[in-house]
Amino acid sequence: MFGRLFGTQQPKGKKAPPPNLNDSIQQLRGAVTSLDKREVFLDKKIQVCINNAKAKSKRRDKKGALYELKKKKQLETQLQSIQGKKLNLETQIMALEDAHLNKETLQAMKTSANAMKATVKESDLDKADELMEDINEAMDQVNEMNEAMAQPLGMPLDEDELEAELAELEEMEADELLNDMSDAPQKNSAATNNNFDDFNSVEVPSGPIKQKPAEEDELAELEAMMN
Repeated sequence: MFGRLFGTQQPKGKKAPPPNLNDSIQQLRGAVTSLDKREVFLDKKIQVCINNAKAKSKRRDKKGALYELKKKKQLETQLQSIQGKKLNLETQIMALEDAHLNKETLQAMKTSANAMKATVKESDLDKADELMEDINEAMDQVNEMNEAMAQPLGMPLDEDELEAELAELEEMEADELLNDMSDAPQKNSAATNNNFDDFNSVEVPSGPIKQKPAEEDELAELEAMMN
């Protein structure tokens, strides 16, 4: 009251910290587990009501059978309610897990962006250009050194003299080939005359040529088959 009169404000209580995401997910999963147990219990109770209704119907207890069926109907209504609650809880769990993944993804992307900015800031474009110039200059020096070391040692050879010597060798080979071609007909005619002389010197037998024993046997076998 005095605080209101003199305009002083009472200290406000501190705001409660926001609930932890993982704790919320675990709490929801615990509720789903409890509903699962309740669902199993109701399933058993419904089956008991069905069995009791069948038994009372066999005993002609109509009122008792109807009571069991009404009880079963109420249990089924509770079961449907529990299934709807479970669906809502599981939907919330999936939403929280999705939010958690989005948070981690966003944090990772933020960290990557900061690291990229720091890396680019540390890198100097002018220094990169100077480095590339130094590398190209060093490569040019290496190429010049390779060309210098690849030069032939001793006195340089006269290319014209070598070509003239090669032409002379080719001319000599052509002359030898022509000589071989001109000598070939004479050698062939001499070989032909020698072959005719050898043919005339061969003795031709005057009497009939005797057949080999194997041929005589074959002729005798054919004559026997014909007779």
